[in-house]
Amino acid sequence: MCGIAGFELRGDDGEVVGGSLLHSLRKRGPDGDFFEQRGGYGLVQTRLAVIDLSDHVRYPMSNEDGTLCLVFNGEIYGYMDLRRELERAGHRFATDCDAEVVLHGFEEWGPELFPRLNGMFALALVDSRRNEITLARDRSGIKPLVMTTGPRFAFASDAMALVSAGLSDGDVDRGSVAEFGAFHYVPFPGTGIKDIEQVEPGTMVTRSADGKTEVRRWTPLFFDQPPASQEVDLAELESALLESVSRQLVADVEVGVFLSGGVDSSLLAALAVEAGARPRAFTVSFQGHGDYDESDRAARLAESLGIPHQIETMDTGFLEAVESVAGAYDVPFADSSAIPMLALSRFARSEVTVAMSGTGGDDLFAGYYRHRAHRLRSAIGYLPDRLVKRLGEIEVDQGSERRSGINLARSYLSRIAKAGAGDDHEQYLALVGESTSDPGLGAIRGTGETRTASEGVASRLGLDNPSSGSILREIQRFEMRSYLPGDLLTKEDRASMSVGLEARVPLLDEAVADLADRMPDRQKLSLRGGKLPLRQIAAKKVPAVGGGGRKRGFAVPLHDLFAGRWRNEAGTWFRESSTSLIDGTAAADLLDSGTSHATDLWALAALTAWERRLDECRSAALELGKGVAGDPTDEPAGGKFT
Repeated sequence: MCGIAGFELRGDDGEVVGGSLLHSLRKRGPDGDFFEQRGGYGLVQTRLAVIDLSDHVRYPMSNEDGTLCLVFNGEIYGYMDLRRELERAGHRFATDCDAEVVLHGFEEWGPELFPRLNGMFALALVDSRRNEITLARDRSGIKPLVMTTGPRFAFASDAMALVSAGLSDGDVDRGSVAEFGAFHYVPFPGTGIKDIEQVEPGTMVTRSADGKTEVRRWTPLFFDQPPASQEVDLAELESALLESVSRQLVADVEVGVFLSGGVDSSLLAALAVEAGARPRAFTVSFQGHGDYDESDRAARLAESLGIPHQIETMDTGFLEAVESVAGAYDVPFADSSAIPMLALSRFARSEVTVAMSGTGGDDLFAGYYRHRAHRLRSAIGYLPDRLVKRLGEIEVDQGSERRSGINLARSYLSRIAKAGAGDDHEQYLALVGESTSDPGLGAIRGTGETRTASEGVASRLGLDNPSSGSILREIQRFEMRSYLPGDLLTKEDRASMSVGLEARVPLLDEAVADLADRMPDRQKLSLRGGKLPLRQIAAKKVPAVGGGGRKRGFAVPLHDLFAGRWRNEAGTWFRESSTSLIDGTAAADLLDSGTSHATDLWALAALTAWERRLDECRSAALELGKGVAGDPTDEPAGGKFT
């Protein structure tokens, strides 16, 4: 995988802007820096070598006659089948790299190539025959891609890179900040920066020489139609999972696996062994924090599978945590599991170049508690009004601070009761769209109610979509457009690529995802739990090692940390850290209040640190001597693509 960027050439700033982008993206690709001016664009790539480690692989990659060139971030699995088909059609290859298959595939099939790709990717193709540039992003949003909306078109793997290079004004988008307050991540299309937007997963953006831009989907949305009436054969799913893991073990470097105490990563490790591999397993430990520490169970599992296992013990101070997250994340991001994910990525990178994770299993197969929570709504309807009122008044911890199954149920019941008599969609938003409490919101300047922001996101991303066939599928459809790319995949990509580690997600394989999309609700979910197909397969594949409690997935004991080790350091930092977005004194007072607002406090810290980094990037742009965003009256260099 790599870092990519590109920008319209104007005047003589190409080398300076390109150099800035290379500097910003180098952490994503430590094995090679490439910059060329092609077809009216400056094209940038930093390479992480995983397939074909030779020096023959260079970017931008060009076809035989130089009319088409590519910058590419990602991996295509099973690409050799496409390569053989293209060779039969007369295409000549200069490398063994999967990216070259994408290049010649687009030359042969145009946009019809993208549905044929099984993998993760964000890319740009400059086509001099059509005088246009095409951006495309994989179906799930595994790989990031953002673009400017101002007068000078540019794109990159990292929004901050565009600000540092003077390709964006870098002004804060208050609407994105409000949505961050609701969800603790920024849903599509926001980035927190006014003139930079995400390219939506599963879409392509075409920009012609006259500046006209067209966006269209190249693949249907997940869970957009009713499921099949018949249940999916679990043997078919089991086969698809094994094939996916087998494909994703292919690399010219060593491949490891992130191993928590959960079903998904345990199943991946077992399937990797079945496929003939012995991947190194990596786990993070929070010693002394009860069921937050899944390292013992992971160690027993690794021993049963006969694979090497290494444990990284977390001992991160507050300032270290804040600074590491701010340095890795280009968008406002407050999922606290980014802290152990960063530590785990650094730890794994010392041994391997690629690591597989279990991300996507809960999203595809309805594994979250909230996927069952709408059934609680009907139960509440039978309770006396006075009891419902009491439920709505329960003071509960939020986010990662729902510290046990009982507290989790209390939290959901409380928020469902507070939502009142709303429909299923309103009840769902009460569960997921009020991540910051009212006292926490009081420390964010100029932010209104979270409900207004969350309702806007729900409307924009189509939460209410009767064509899906059920409320569960409507929720899954929404989360595949919001939570999966905005939170989980953002967390994993930025953490891993901050140290040049490629993270692969076999559960989001096209064949596996298509089977999940076909499954009727009853096959995924019961009153007792979700993700039933994966649990049933894991029961056959994964050794029974016992122990554990509720799955955590590298969650962070924020309550304990803010009440203990982090308390003094965080209080001082907040009081010295007021910004245009955060009232630091109010945040420090929240810490001192004696009430548990640990999740709020981490969100406030993350947003403060993000804004500080944005200020640094704006300053870097000014130091380039190029101002910001270019002069809208400048003509693109060369006029036409060459």
